[in-house]
Amino acid sequence: MRRINVRPRNGYKQKIEELGFCFHEGYWKEEACYEFGMAEIEAIEKATNECYAMCCDAVQHMIDSETFPMDGIPQRLKDAIVASWEKDDLSLYGRFDFAFDGNTPKLLEFNADTPTSLLECSVIQWDWKQEVFPSCDQFNGIHEALVQSFRDIHGRYGFGKYHFACCRENLEDEETLQYILSAAMEAGLDVAEVSMEQMLLDDGVFRTANGDRVECCFKLYPWEWMMTESPEGCMADTVWIEPLWKSLMSNKLLLRVLYDLYPDSPYILKCQNAPNGLKSYCKKPIFGREGANVVLVKDGSVLEQTGGEYGNDGYVYQEIADIPCFDGKYPIIGSWVIGGEAAGMGIRESSTRITDNMSEFIPHIIK
Repeated sequence: MRRINVRPRNGYKQKIEELGFCFHEGYWKEEACYEFGMAEIEAIEKATNECYAMCCDAVQHMIDSETFPMDGIPQRLKDAIVASWEKDDLSLYGRFDFAFDGNTPKLLEFNADTPTSLLECSVIQWDWKQEVFPSCDQFNGIHEALVQSFRDIHGRYGFGKYHFACCRENLEDEETLQYILSAAMEAGLDVAEVSMEQMLLDDGVFRTANGDRVECCFKLYPWEWMMTESPEGCMADTVWIEPLWKSLMSNKLLLRVLYDLYPDSPYILKCQNAPNGLKSYCKKPIFGREGANVVLVKDGSVLEQTGGEYGNDGYVYQEIADIPCFDGKYPIIGSWVIGGEAAGMGIRESSTRITDNMSEFIPHIIK
């Protein structure tokens, strides 16, 4: 694994905007890329598949041991979450964040519900590779996996129409939704877009503003927000993508459960409810996003920290992971699991050890 300097393509901004990527300013970078050997990619792919299997085991453990509802998940949703799991409601995707030094990936967290960087991971960096490094490969079967996963979803449910929802005033969410919707169309689904604010709950059923029933809905909207705003809506007669059981994976308590179950896994970092003797750790809010309210402690002293509005539901304390530094940048591997299998990866890097909403996306190649 190494970071190499690259000349940006002439007119690349226009090229990526023509592919639907308009929220790139200050985020997408073509001045550098990361180069990997095939053995490193195989290690990341293996870690992704094994970590997803362990996450599924963790959900089963939480259900069997009745260790939830947890903070942030209302008691009255327990039966609905269990039912969603036992029905094996299908999941579309998720993104693992790994610290990687070229040897063994270390799991930092699982973005299981509304992961970002999908469009740029899938279409944009592949288009870049094809033009700049056409003879190289890339760990990127994301688009094909998305299309196949939507075919599997339709094969299971067979609905006449599938709705896709987000808060449309958010440009990143809207353009990401448009990409996901296009993948569903390529898979043969009949699709319709709706704003989250326009979905109306009527006697246990969601309807659009014009009265159409929402039977199946992909939502780019976090479960914890829905649980706070409308627990009744979480139990509506709607098939959700991501399914309700994903709420047990989409919070940092999952990291503690993984460590309890798999303390000897090479991928799992020690994680607990309090420092309890840890001198170097990362303090993370249970329901946190984009690196907000994170504190890094090294040998008992604060190394870095970020502000934000999260943390009211508590924190976990995870053993600190060593993130290699390249040219003053700290890269994090975002490895995608789609339809239950590893599908590709992207890299975000920062000049700090905490990856946040100011981190930059850097493409990669395999040599």
